[in-house]
Amino acid sequence: MDVQRLETFVAVAQSNTLAEAADRLGYARSTVTSHLQGLERALGASLLERGAAVNRLTKAGARFLEYATDILDRLAQAQAAVAAAAEDRPGSLSIGATASLCTYRLPGFLRTLRRLMPHLETQVFVGSVAELRDQVGRGELSAALVNSATVAPAHPSTVPSADGPGEGGDRRHLWTDQVVVVGAPEQVARPQRLLVTAPGCVYRDIAERQALPRLGRVRVQQVGSVDGVKSSVLGGMGVGVVPAVAVGPQLQSGQLVELPLPALSPVMTELIWNAEVTPAHVVPHLQRLRPPQPLSPTAPRNLPSARPCPAYVTTGTAS
Repeated sequence: MDVQRLETFVAVAQSNTLAEAADRLGYARSTVTSHLQGLERALGASLLERGAAVNRLTKAGARFLEYATDILDRLAQAQAAVAAAAEDRPGSLSIGATASLCTYRLPGFLRTLRRLMPHLETQVFVGSVAELRDQVGRGELSAALVNSATVAPAHPSTVPSADGPGEGGDRRHLWTDQVVVVGAPEQVARPQRLLVTAPGCVYRDIAERQALPRLGRVRVQQVGSVDGVKSSVLGGMGVGVVPAVAVGPQLQSGQLVELPLPALSPVMTELIWNAEVTPAHVVPHLQRLRPPQPLSPTAPRNLPSARPCPAYVTTGTAS
């Protein structure tokens, strides 16, 4: 069974439309259609519901997706193992991340790397976004997870940027996180204090530029990191701006309440890397990373996605 057809099918399963899948893969839409039809003929079953406004898998398609992702995962692992053996070393990757990403995103990302490249050694370093971009650019770090307040592009497989390393083929958009202003139930009616992270943090910028003008006359108190804001808010010290993924359980349990403010800018997380210092057999894996499929527009606002980490466009999510 043709590997390209499997990759096309998984991309379609993760996309809203055939056109979106074609853009992700760099194919013409007719090629995507041809790959799907070829798979369906080979399997003797329809994989995609016809006539739907968005891509919907049939029962057979959903079942086949499990096998297709497993096949492509194993193929990728084999390619990495062979490349590492050819270089006579497993390879290592020095990865930087901001403090908040170390807590909420890095563990899942490292599990994905371990699953795809079991023998890859990794070392993690913490820094600000500016520091990490500079270190990757100078080759002091192989790669880094960095975030910024921005709206993700319609087709985020490649995110262009005017500054910093990793433009074009050396960066990938991985997550777009909803940002919320939260407080203990007794604090949200008349907030007196806005708790913020340290300068240079994207959540500090959102708090000062977007949340503060909407809250009226409140005091601003710096409490360090996202975890510091979360702990202080839980302690009843005020309200704070945090990624929804950081407070999902507390919102669900009622410990915290989201303030009914206009939506804040989402925060985009991307992986950037320096191809000159990243092991050659690792780069193809990084280039194929994709964000998880977005939540339905009708999903509850206070229930952030539990999907912990993206993987290949050929694997959907990973844990």
